[in-house]
Amino acid sequence: MMMKKKALLAAGALALSTLFSTTVLAATPPASCPTTLRYADTGVEGLEELRRSFGPFVETMKQALGMKVEFYPVGNRTAVVNALRFKQVDVVMTGPSEYVAMDSQVQGAQPLVSLARPSYASIFIVPENSPYQTLADLKGARISMKSVGSTTGHIIPAYMLVEAGLDVDRDVRILNLGGTLFEALISGDVQAAATGVRDWDGFIKRTGGGYRILAQSPQMPDDLVVAGPHIDPTCVAYIRDAMMKNGDALIQATLKPEGRERYQGARLMAVNDASYDVVRKAYAALGLKAE
Repeated sequence: MMMKKKALLAAGALALSTLFSTTVLAATPPASCPTTLRYADTGVEGLEELRRSFGPFVETMKQALGMKVEFYPVGNRTAVVNALRFKQVDVVMTGPSEYVAMDSQVQGAQPLVSLARPSYASIFIVPENSPYQTLADLKGARISMKSVGSTTGHIIPAYMLVEAGLDVDRDVRILNLGGTLFEALISGDVQAAATGVRDWDGFIKRTGGGYRILAQSPQMPDDLVVAGPHIDPTCVAYIRDAMMKNGDALIQATLKPEGRERYQGARLMAVNDASYDVVRKAYAALGLKAE
């Protein structure tokens, strides 16, 4: 009986170690893959910042794919679209808004994997004693948001206002303040602030309370990794399979640099293109071009 119990415990320990293993399972790429895979991220500017933010991730990619992977810096979504069109970059990590823009302009872009992370949604924050109880009540208010184009800090919050029956050009005044959006709320220059739900805990810790969430969106579609249309489908299938098999190791590598806490608890998943329709609807409702 004791030996059986020990065997069961050993099996359980092995299962857990396999589940959370960060050991990289290397493979041999097919001949259809390029010798060197050029990697970019739409949210990072400059080669040094790209290396700092994604150095461990790319090193793990090299091991998992059995290929050389080099950084290709891009300044914005327009630059990455042109880089894909002219075959200057092979694989891009991007956010939901950037993906929708990319997908509308680069015919044949091939999604590889998505980085599913918890608490990826938009929220509106107001003072605890605010008279506003619904988004519709914000008519006439000044609202601070993140930079233009941010999925959870601009596109989706603006869409939520439209869905609540407000005209974002006439009924409210949106101020895209980037990282200073909370200062405007704290000082009283705006009546509400819109941001990602992951910012809530840090904001309350900073202020000590006195605020509440007025509204929250459903879970947003994930960040994802996309291959250019010039990459052979056989190679795309190989990269996708290798990344999925090494999902734990890639997520752990993503978390190593400072400032990557938003991927805590994330996991690699198959891409569901239909989940990005909410962003496409937001672009259409706001009269924005996906560019």
